[in-house]
Amino acid sequence: MAAKSKKDPLAALTAIPGVGKATAQKLFDAGMKTPAGIARKGAKGLDNAGISAATAKKILAAVAKKPASKKKSAPKKKAAPKKKAAPKKKSEPKKKAAPKKKASDTGRKGKDLKAPSLADILKRIKSGK
Repeated sequence: MAAKSKKDPLAALTAIPGVGKATAQKLFDAGMKTPAGIARKGAKGLDNAGISAATAKKILAAVAKKPASKKKSAPKKKAAPKKKAAPKKKSEPKKKAAPKKKASDTGRKGKDLKAPSLADILKRIKSGK
């Protein structure tokens, strides 16, 4: 961002993301000469200055992110000491999967082909299904 210059009264405004020379001139003419002035006037002030709603939203978001340069901020509290992470447990070695049986070993012709047992066939016959 450009530094504030005494020669260019629009420098403080053009330093805001989304504000070019034309937009800065509109803001300056409407009485908003600093980012703080824009924040004070808000969306209504930007609308009165002739700034579109989409651009106004971008400008207000950028102004809200900027800290006030002239105001003294309250002393910051010291951050609490960070807690140490618990030590990680050593993982147990993974068990190896049992070797897969080939189709010829199981007696089946396909992976999904399941033949009912003789007991299942006899149950179906007796129940009449």
